[in-house]
Amino acid sequence: MIKKILKISGISFLVLLILLIVLPFIFKDKILQFVKDEINNNLNAKVDFKDYSIGIFKTFPNLYVELDQLSVVGVNDFEGDTLAFLPEFTASLDIMSVFGDQIKIKSIKLDKPIVNLLVLKNGKANSDIAKETTDTTQTTDTTASHFAMALKKLELNEAIIKYNDESMNMKFYAQNLNFLLKGDLTDEHTTLKTETSIDSASFSFDGIEYLKKALVKINSDIDADLVNFTFTFSKNELSVNEFKILVDGKIAMPKDDIDIDLTYAAEKTDFKTLLSLVPAIYLNGFNDIKTTGNVKFDGKVKGIYNDKSMPGFNLNLHVDNGSFKYPSLPAAVNDIIINLVVDNKDGDPDHTIIDLKKFHMNMANNPFDAAVYVSTPISNANLKGILKGKLDLAQVQSFYPMQGVNMKGIADMDVVYETTMAQVEAEKYEEIKAVGYLKLQNFEYKANDLPYIVAIPDMQTEVSPTYFDLKNLLLQLGKSDLNLKGKVENFMAYLFKDQLLKGSFTLNSTVLNINQFLSSDESSTNTTPATTDTAAMEAPSIPKNIDFAFQANIKQLLYDNLELANTSGKIIMKEGILDLQSLRFNTLDGSIDMSAQYSYTNILPEVKMKMNLKEIDIKKTSDAFSMVKNMVPIAEKCNGKVSMGIDLQMNMSKTLDPVLNTVDAQGQLSTKSIVVENTELGKKIAAFLKNNQYEKIALDNLNVAFKIEKGNITIEPVKTKMGSIPIEFSGSQNIDQTLNYEMLMNVPKQALGNQANEIIGQWMGMASQNGVNLKTPDIIPIKGLIGGTLTKPDIKLNLKNMAQNTVETVKEAVTQKINEEVDKAKAEAIKKAQEQADKLYKEADAKATQLVNAAQNAANQINQTAKTTADQVRKEGYDKAAQLEKEAEGKGPIAKKLAKESADKLRKETDKKAADIENKAQQESLNKVNQAQTEANNIRNQAKQQGDKLIEEAKKK
Repeated sequence: MIKKILKISGISFLVLLILLIVLPFIFKDKILQFVKDEINNNLNAKVDFKDYSIGIFKTFPNLYVELDQLSVVGVNDFEGDTLAFLPEFTASLDIMSVFGDQIKIKSIKLDKPIVNLLVLKNGKANSDIAKETTDTTQTTDTTASHFAMALKKLELNEAIIKYNDESMNMKFYAQNLNFLLKGDLTDEHTTLKTETSIDSASFSFDGIEYLKKALVKINSDIDADLVNFTFTFSKNELSVNEFKILVDGKIAMPKDDIDIDLTYAAEKTDFKTLLSLVPAIYLNGFNDIKTTGNVKFDGKVKGIYNDKSMPGFNLNLHVDNGSFKYPSLPAAVNDIIINLVVDNKDGDPDHTIIDLKKFHMNMANNPFDAAVYVSTPISNANLKGILKGKLDLAQVQSFYPMQGVNMKGIADMDVVYETTMAQVEAEKYEEIKAVGYLKLQNFEYKANDLPYIVAIPDMQTEVSPTYFDLKNLLLQLGKSDLNLKGKVENFMAYLFKDQLLKGSFTLNSTVLNINQFLSSDESSTNTTPATTDTAAMEAPSIPKNIDFAFQANIKQLLYDNLELANTSGKIIMKEGILDLQSLRFNTLDGSIDMSAQYSYTNILPEVKMKMNLKEIDIKKTSDAFSMVKNMVPIAEKCNGKVSMGIDLQMNMSKTLDPVLNTVDAQGQLSTKSIVVENTELGKKIAAFLKNNQYEKIALDNLNVAFKIEKGNITIEPVKTKMGSIPIEFSGSQNIDQTLNYEMLMNVPKQALGNQANEIIGQWMGMASQNGVNLKTPDIIPIKGLIGGTLTKPDIKLNLKNMAQNTVETVKEAVTQKINEEVDKAKAEAIKKAQEQADKLYKEADAKATQLVNAAQNAANQINQTAKTTADQVRKEGYDKAAQLEKEAEGKGPIAKKLAKESADKLRKETDKKAADIENKAQQESLNKVNQAQTEANNIRNQAKQQGDKLIEEAKKK
C-alpha cells in the first residue's frame, strides 16, 4: 500500500513538474501576442524590447513574464527621444487567468528604469502617448484590454527619473529612486504600504534651485476604502535630508471632487533638521555642524479641490535662538529667529496671507534682518517689508567653509517698502513708500575654478518709489573693467505685475575682453582661436518687457580674434530687439560704422545691419569672419585694403553662426590697389600669356557693385586694370559654391611673353605667304570663363576675339587668294552642317527652356501651397494663444503671467512650425529648379557636341 502511494505521489509530482516546465511554452506565443496588442491598441509610441521570457519557478504558483531592454521612444514632436528605458521588466500573472481572454497582473517589478519626462514650451508632453478615443458612439468596445490589474505589489529599484517642463521652467531629477507598494487592490478594503527613497533629488523652478542632491524618504500606511475611494493617512513619514514631517488625515474622492483633510508637523524640534534643507550647508560638512535652537513647523490642508475651488491651507514655521557652527571655524551664525505664517482659510487664492514677521541672524557679529507681508495677492496685492544688514565679506570664511575661494569687501543694505499694486499700476508714487540703499565697497572674489579675479571697488544704489538709481558701479573682471551708471524705472510694476522695465545707462570701459568669459578655464586662452565669428556662443533671446538704453564707450574690446578700438555707440534693448545705433570702432587696420538689429522671435535669430567699412585689411577680414571665408574664399589670398558699404539681412543659427542660405544683401566694394596671389586664375593667365609676372594679379582702382540673394552672389560688370591690362568681369556664384564668371582682357602685345608673340608671328607669316600683308595688332582680346566650384575652379582662356579680328582676316584673305582651289562641295557641306547644328541648338534650347519654366512653375506652386498652409498654422496657433490669455483674464496676475508665458511659447512654437513648412517647401522648390537647370544644361551641351561634330566632319571632307 505504501509503495503504491509513493508510486502515485511520484508520478503526480513528475506530472506537475512537467506541467511547470511545459506551461510557459504553451502560453508564450499567446501572452506575447496579448502584449503586442496592448501596445498597438493603446500607445502612440515606438515600443521595442530585445528579448522576453516566460517561466513559473520564480513566482510559483503564478506565471512570470520578463521583457529585457524595453524601450519607449517618442514620435512626431518627440521623434527619436527616449521616454523610458527598462533594462528589465517583470510581471507576475495569475496562472488560471492565462486560460481565459483576460490575464490578471498580480505584480510588476522594474529594475533600474530610466524615465525621461519632457514638456515642451507649447505644453506638449512626451508622456502623452495614450491613443485618443475617436469613437463617440455607444457601440460595444470590441478592443477590450487583454490584461486586468489585480496588483498586490509594485516595485521600482534604482530608478532614474528626469523631468523637464520647459513651459513652466521647472526641472526635477531623481537618482537611485526605490519604490515599493504592497496591498491587495482587488479587495474593497485594504492597507497600502509604500516605501519610497531617493538618494539624490534636485528640484528647480523659474531658475531657483530649491533642492540639490537631497535625500528623500517617504513611508506610509494608507487605509484604503476602494469602494468609496477614501484614503486615510496615519503618521505617514516624509523626510527631506534630516527634516522629517508626519502627515495625518484623509483624502476622499467619491466623485469628481477631492475632499482633503490633512495635518502635518515636524517630527523633531532640533534646528539642525531644518538647516539640512539648505543645500549649501547640507552638502558641505553637515554632519560636523554644531547647532542650537528649537523649530516648530506644522500646518494643514482642508477643503474641496476641483476645477473651480482649492482647499484652505495653513503653514507655521518658528525658529527660536537658532545657531550653527563648524567646529573647524572660529565664528558662528547665531541669534537665528524665524517667524513665518502662511494662511488661507477658505481656499480662495486672493485670501492668502504670507507673513514673515521676523527673520534675523547674526553672522560673525554681522546682523541681518528681514520682514515681508503680502495679502490679497490676486485682486490688489498689499506688500510691505524691510531688508537690512551689513556684512564684512572677509568674515564669511570664518563661519562657512569656502575651499579655494577668497572674498573681501563690505556689503551694506537698508531697504523699506510699503505699497499696493493699485498704487503701482496707477503710478501714485507719492503714496508708495520705498526708500533705502544697496552698497558694496572694495569687493574682491578669487576662486580656484575662475581664471580671473572679480573686483567691485565701488557700487552704490538708491531705492525710491519711482526708480532704482545705480549711482556708480566699478567692476573689474580680470583684465576687463566696466563703469556703469544709470537709473531703472517702473521696477515695482516689473517685479509684481510683469510690466515694462525701463532703464538708461552709460557704460565706459578701458578694456573689455569678451574671450575670458567664453573660456571655461585659463588654459583655453592658450589655444589657437578658431576662425569663427561667435566662439559657439548660445544665441540669446531679448526680453520683450525690458526697455534699456546704453550709451557705450569702450577703448579696447577683444572678441574672438578681433580687436576693436575706440568703440562708441548706443545699445537699445526694446520689444525683444537688440538695436545697435551709430556704432563706431576701429579694427582690421581700418574703421567701421554700423547700425544693426538682432531679434530672436522666430525659429532662428534674425539680424539686419548696415555697415560702412573704410580701408580695412581684406586678408585680416577673411581670417576674422567665417562668413567672408565661406562665401569669398579668395579673400584670404588677397593683400590690400578695401572699403565697402553693405545693407544685409540674414538668420543666424542657435550658436550664432550665419545661415548662409538666408543671406540677402547689396553693396559696393572699392579699393585703390589689391594683389591676389597663389590662385589658379593667376597661374592660368600667366601660362596663357607666357609671362610669369601675371601669376600675381594686381588690380587697381577696383569698384564692384554686388548683390546677395539667399546666399547667391551676383557681381555687376566691373572695369579695372591688372597692371597695364584693362580687364572687364562679371558673373555670379551660388550657395552650392558653383561659379559662373566671365572675363575679358585687352592685352597689349608688349605684355605677351616671347612664346606667345612667336605664335602670333607665325600666323602673320602664313598670311604673308598667301599674299596678305598683315601686322600684329596692338591690342589682343582674350576671353575667360571661370566655372567649377570655389574649391575646384574650372578656368578657360582663349583667343577667340583675336581670331575673329585677326586670324579670321587672314583666313578670309587666304581663302580669297586660293578661292579657285577650294572645293565648293566642301563649302556646301560645311554650310549644311552649320544649318543642321543651328537647328539642333534651337530645338535643344527650346526644350531646355521649357523644362526650366515647368520646374519654376512647379516650384512656385509648392511655395504658394506651403505659404497657405503656414499661414493657416500661424492663424490657428495665434488664435489658441489669444484664447489662453483671454481665459486668464480676471483670474489674477499669476494666472495671467502663466497664461502669457504659455501663449508666448505657443506663438513661438507656431512660428517654428510655419517656418519649417515654408523652409522645407523652399528647399524642395530650389532642388526642383536646380535639377531642371542641370538637365537643361545637359540638353544644350549634348546638342552643341552633336552640332560641333557635324561641322567638324564636314570640314574634313
